[in-house]
Amino acid sequence: MVGTIDMLANLLFLMAERRGLLTLVSVITALYPASTVLLARIFLHESLPRTQWIGLILAAVGVGLISVG
Repeated sequence: MVGTIDMLANLLFLMAERRGLLTLVSVITALYPASTVLLARIFLHESLPRTQWIGLILAAVGVGLISVG
């Protein structure tokens, strides 16, 4: 199951790379650790320090600004 999801993720990355802006696709791809942190918070009920919340919010704002400009 994990291998199938990994293969699908790689395929979607290649499709996005061909159709979209490489800079935006690269930045969004680089944010994959943020999804791991959020999933750990949701499913494992791990606590996040304030600095991690600030980092996640700033990363999301940065991606938004890159996509706009």
